[in-house]
Amino acid sequence: MVDNAPPLAVPWWRPLAVVFTDVTERMADLPVVIAVQRALALVLPLVTVGAFALMVRHTPFPLLHQTLDALFGPAWIATADALISGTFGIASLAVLCAFSGTMAMVYNQRRGGQLVSPAMSAIVVMACFFVVTNPDNDMSWRGMFSMNRGLLLAFMVSVGGSGLFVRLSDVKRLQLPLKAAGHDPVVRDILTQMPAAMLTIIIFGLLRAGLVAIGISDLHGAVHNVMILPFTEAGNTLGLGLLYTGLSQVLWFFGAHGPNLLFPIEDAILAPAGVANAAAVAAGQAPPYVLTKTFFDVFTRMGGSGSTLCLIAAILHASRDSGNRRLALMALLPALCNVNEPLLFGLPMVMNPVYLIPFLLVPLAQTIAAHTATLLHLVPYTLPDVVWTTPPLLNGYAATGSLAGSLMQAFNLGLGMALYLPFVRMSDALRERHGRHILTELLHTASGNELGPSGRKCIDRPGEQGRVATSLANDLSAALARDDEVFMEYQPQIGGDGRPHGAEALLRWHHPAYGRIAPPIAVALAEDTGIIDQLGMLVLHRACARRVAWTGLVPDDFIMSVNVAPRQLLNPRFDRDVLDLLSRTGLAPHLLELELTESTVLLPDKRTVKALRRLRAAGVRVAIDDFGMGHASLRYLRDFPVDTVKIDRSLTEASHGDINQHIMRSIVELSRSLDITTVVEGVERREQFERFAELGCQVFQGYLFSRPVSAARCLEVVAGWDEHADALVQTAPAPRTEA
Repeated sequence: MVDNAPPLAVPWWRPLAVVFTDVTERMADLPVVIAVQRALALVLPLVTVGAFALMVRHTPFPLLHQTLDALFGPAWIATADALISGTFGIASLAVLCAFSGTMAMVYNQRRGGQLVSPAMSAIVVMACFFVVTNPDNDMSWRGMFSMNRGLLLAFMVSVGGSGLFVRLSDVKRLQLPLKAAGHDPVVRDILTQMPAAMLTIIIFGLLRAGLVAIGISDLHGAVHNVMILPFTEAGNTLGLGLLYTGLSQVLWFFGAHGPNLLFPIEDAILAPAGVANAAAVAAGQAPPYVLTKTFFDVFTRMGGSGSTLCLIAAILHASRDSGNRRLALMALLPALCNVNEPLLFGLPMVMNPVYLIPFLLVPLAQTIAAHTATLLHLVPYTLPDVVWTTPPLLNGYAATGSLAGSLMQAFNLGLGMALYLPFVRMSDALRERHGRHILTELLHTASGNELGPSGRKCIDRPGEQGRVATSLANDLSAALARDDEVFMEYQPQIGGDGRPHGAEALLRWHHPAYGRIAPPIAVALAEDTGIIDQLGMLVLHRACARRVAWTGLVPDDFIMSVNVAPRQLLNPRFDRDVLDLLSRTGLAPHLLELELTESTVLLPDKRTVKALRRLRAAGVRVAIDDFGMGHASLRYLRDFPVDTVKIDRSLTEASHGDINQHIMRSIVELSRSLDITTVVEGVERREQFERFAELGCQVFQGYLFSRPVSAARCLEVVAGWDEHADALVQTAPAPRTEA
């Protein structure tokens, strides 16, 4: 019967979502965006300390204030002020230096060529900042160093200065020919870039001269005046509220403290409106103004600008990224006191294209909702004198004198969370996509034989791949200690006679952020960090204990195969550790088979061969994995005491008469003459099974029989094989193309 049903309609928004995702991913990969986010992460310790100090210094709880007074006297206020000045007070300068350095590092990773010193870039850009701003008094310097007033200008100078410097550093004519000078390559690189550094500073000096020539001696003040220009003729209307909220959010997105930069609007319009409302209420009249400073503090800045308390709730509810969830929990306490810097800098929100739309949209939607509810008299007009650190719901009641204010806040919290939720999920999806890309590259590295300059395979890789490898290596060490992420799966092996022959124990690592990590990556990271013996013995212990637990439930000669990394064999105690483990678990040695990977091209040395012979003399079986495609196959058979060869899965796709089939036949005949068992991996189709059985292969492993499964499921497959072999073959899963 022909199916004439029309194809399912694609939702109208799906193409737009795809385009938005692609554009967002490209923006997130821009060097300037990466540098901004890393710079903000670098200054996060300052911001976090400053946020907690600010929260304590301006606590809305009198009891806490009185307790601190009783314990420390006035000294606690001076200490809090010092912490705020030493963190928030220099945050702009810290971001400027951090951005300049990270921009140079990203440049080095992306473009190659002449390496740019990150430290020199920070020094040059800091000089440019002082040259182009050059205020008239020390108080102006303090303002421009602070996060509240100086961050936007610091970003502008650092983006322009670092971009100019790294590009001038790449100009051959500006590079001093000092290749033979000195013995320190770092010093030579710095001396080579001297002309570019000097020219960058001079250009900013000329820029300063040009600004002065057109009457702009205070660049900070000029930027400030340009931003408040649209509000000079506005009244207390919804349009003003939307413009004020939107511009404040745009400024925050680019790293500037929007409410502080727009302080003239607050001073000229919003604060007087709150005072007028209070005077009207005192006179028994209706308050005349909806928009006041308190209105925005209470209804659109819950958790700080951007209603970041809504974002925290969305992350805790929907994010699969455990790192983001932990960050949200850390930022929750400051956000309850309307301090949002830990989240803005840690996530980060600044210059993060994924969150641009909700960061702008949420406060705008909340402004409209609260403004409408106030005009409809569902919520009382707001009054001043509410401490800005008072937690949401409490400050809603204090600002309106009614539970309606708290209910309005609850509604806006739900509205903001709903608007943030899809973007939290999109952020997770983009992180996972990027993570999969990095892990694919890392798997290629881990599966190869190339070592870095310090002899490490993955951690020595340059750029993001090396950083991810380092992070994963630390996580792997922690996972082994916790014993909650690393686990085992087992894949049955079936003999040519139809009887279960054994099972291969396979390492699995489920990372909380990246998901399943490929075993070659885990092994390579363990080798890089020197914990391969710990990991290997953990796998071996679990596999042996599992085989002992299966006693009486599987055939008596059922063999447990365990992979051994090459560096484990270099441990002089390897054979003794294996025999000790067998003694502790009670597993008979002849039921354990150690698999050595032939593709690693590990040339056997005398110590390794002696260790394997001692193990084999005790009854432990030895297998060569991935046999047939490496460079040392015959030498393995000659030098190693081998019981089994596992034929490389790349040969299992052999067709009748092709070269792979001739190789397979040669391996089988050689193994038979040496009394070596042959195991064929990657058997996914019944036709493969029948053809390799005709060639004389003895044991088979692959998706035709079972994929790698949990211990319980593997036992079910093995225990029921005799009765259900035909059904299992007929209903086997479709072949999988991935390794």
